[in-house]
Amino acid sequence: MESLEKPIVAITIGEASGIGPEIVLKALADGSARDLCRPLVIGDRNVVERARGMFRSALEFNAISALEGALWEGRRVELFDLNNIPLDSLRIGRPNAVTGKAMIEYAELAVRLCMEGKVHGAIGGPHSKKAVHDAGIPFDGYPGFVARMSGSKFPFMMLVAGRLRVTNVTLHVSLRKALDLIKKDLILEAIKATHEAVQTFGVSKPKIAVAALNPHAGEGGIFGDEDDTEIRPAVVAANQLGMTVVGPLPTDTLFCGCMAGPYDAYIGMYHDQAHLPIKVLAFEKTSGVPIGVPVNFATVGHGCASDIAWKGIADPTSLIETIKLVSKRGRPTPAATHRAG
Repeated sequence: MESLEKPIVAITIGEASGIGPEIVLKALADGSARDLCRPLVIGDRNVVERARGMFRSALEFNAISALEGALWEGRRVELFDLNNIPLDSLRIGRPNAVTGKAMIEYAELAVRLCMEGKVHGAIGGPHSKKAVHDAGIPFDGYPGFVARMSGSKFPFMMLVAGRLRVTNVTLHVSLRKALDLIKKDLILEAIKATHEAVQTFGVSKPKIAVAALNPHAGEGGIFGDEDDTEIRPAVVAANQLGMTVVGPLPTDTLFCGCMAGPYDAYIGMYHDQAHLPIKVLAFEKTSGVPIGVPVNFATVGHGCASDIAWKGIADPTSLIETIKLVSKRGRPTPAATHRAG
């Protein structure tokens, strides 16, 4: 019997037409991930069994329709079967409205189980925003999705690869809109959420570096004044609240040597500024962690990779690292505490 002391981690298969089912099978065949948790796969049994046969996986599943049916026996993996993808609607490498809707249903169940305290953490598999939109469901990524379910006002995405943690102040918006959103209050919320999130990773007094927006941090207003009028005041306010924060620092040098420190987390102002360093340095080991929400939730650092879907060549490293991360992470502080000071 699986040790009942290990945390239960819900893991969705994500977008079923992509690499989600394959990397779930491969990740759970890895002993280092299984040793840390009791996995609960959330998906469609027929899809998982089809993938298991195609990839000749030795994993065995106990299919359940309610958590009370979980046995946690031997090496069998519990599979919460939502039975929501007819196999004739599964078009390999072609996300569609059926698989998009199913992906959202898996994620909804995973988050709900977290919020009800029935699992200790959850992982959303690779998603396709277009497939979800084709199903008529608004979806801009997991941070906003988890925030809406939990009633959290200020969600952010933190990318994590070992000791390297980078938060986005803005995420899936145009660069033009991101520039309009970069204001003191939002930056301060991102700093506060980052500080609390890093504490859940076991760092009691995090040191946080905040990236500048403009070249050379604006160089006294020569190249833009946002660094002085919006970012620096947020950094000052965070330090007044008792946090240890430096910045704004020029991005072209900020991330030099970042894999070994000296900071416990970094904050970037927009999507590519935050994503590029971590994906260049540690793409295959990156996890995406929604923060500013009261849920121990994460996802892989990549998409559903339709071009290599169901070909047996997908790399499960990111999912393995994400399982380890969620298994070891403490429960986040309730999002109600995330308020501008």
